[in-house]
Amino acid sequence: MQDQLMKMLDDQKMFKPGLTVCAFFFLIMATAVRGRSLAFREPAIGKPGDSALLIRDGIYHIIMYGQSLMLGTTSIPVITKEQKYNTLMFSGGVRSGYDGDSVHFYDSLVPLVEKEVRSAYTGTLLGETPASGFSETFLSLLIRENHLSFDARTRRFDRPDFSLLLSSPAQGSMSAEALTDEGPYWERFKRDVRAGYALATARGKPYNVPFILWNQGERDIDLKTSPEIYKARLRAFRSKADRFIKSVTHQKNNVWLVLYQTVSHNVRKAAGNPTIANAQYELAREDSFITMSNTTYQLPYSGDHVHFTNAGSKWNGACYAVACKRMLADGGNWRPVFVKNAVRSGRTVRLTFHVPVPPLVWDTVTVTNPGNFGFRLFDDNGKEISIRKVMLTGASSVKIIAGKKLPPGSVLWYGNNGTGTGPLNGARGNLRDSQGRGIYLDIGGRNIPIDNWMPLFKQAL
Repeated sequence: MQDQLMKMLDDQKMFKPGLTVCAFFFLIMATAVRGRSLAFREPAIGKPGDSALLIRDGIYHIIMYGQSLMLGTTSIPVITKEQKYNTLMFSGGVRSGYDGDSVHFYDSLVPLVEKEVRSAYTGTLLGETPASGFSETFLSLLIRENHLSFDARTRRFDRPDFSLLLSSPAQGSMSAEALTDEGPYWERFKRDVRAGYALATARGKPYNVPFILWNQGERDIDLKTSPEIYKARLRAFRSKADRFIKSVTHQKNNVWLVLYQTVSHNVRKAAGNPTIANAQYELAREDSFITMSNTTYQLPYSGDHVHFTNAGSKWNGACYAVACKRMLADGGNWRPVFVKNAVRSGRTVRLTFHVPVPPLVWDTVTVTNPGNFGFRLFDDNGKEISIRKVMLTGASSVKIIAGKKLPPGSVLWYGNNGTGTGPLNGARGNLRDSQGRGIYLDIGGRNIPIDNWMPLFKQAL
């Protein structure tokens, strides 16, 4: 079977779904009276249950790439031991560099279930990946919002007849450069795509790769990679992956790179340096085909303060799923919470945000308050300026009052604080939207609200 599939990779005449994912996001510079203002046009976010469902019959391959968080490192014990819907994985497992033997890894497609293995590279236990959290959240939203019918007996959706395929060719402890340049990990990435195409074709199914999910940044924090170089590498990788994937699938839709935000810099070699986190935020604001599903300071971390618990890993996958569902099924151009407009005037800073699900709220229950809900001000010499008050002034706006008049060149940081990682003492803030009022992830009978938390960011004023 393996030899037959590899031979099929050279024959790519199968019809592919004509999926089109809209993308329109424009950077607009504006100058406001009595202060500097940076403004962005509002992206079009797909509305839940939009009638023009973009998913067609076929297999949609979601590739989870990056470092060890995509492998479920320390995320034990496994939570998801049964496949709830009809999501697939390769017969060798989810982790194409770690699960099963390489000779028979791609023999067939089987129902996705999480399993615990020991890394051959580090000896660390690998458990719950983000795959099941993604699958269950994405498909449950389709059933609830778009009224799709799933037959649990036949394990099929009716009109459209489609399945998700999830795989992770990730490699722990690797930089963006190592993962995206020519080499063993890029070759592994390509094998996943070629095998996915071949196995879908063997089933007589159209095949499409709409998203690459990106969990990475920690190694580049250690290496002190400049944010400009980091952003350039991710942009180049997305274009490179897009070209390769289209050469295999002949799909018309562009491939999106969907980031998370890494916030473990306080416990890395470059402690207290959130520049990679901010670079990820800037990419999500600025790039046409790169966005961010979620920051991660609200998630539970394991004892090493770098990797997620099993619940945190599944939660991370659910955050990815909401963003991808809004784009793939609802036709929107997903963006996280971000600053659309910032105005400095005297002692005051007024911020207007893009908010996926208004209103904005302060949440000091899920995440402890690090002071001023996570906001800090600095002058052009890097000296901190005291803050007297931070307040919500509307469903999508915040007002900050400083202890003195803010000079030109002042800088606003959000989430540049903490000593560890996570919601108690990590780099964090308390600003989120209200998406969790309607979207939950069930883990062990506990409903976890999937809100959109404000990513760490730096804003010139």
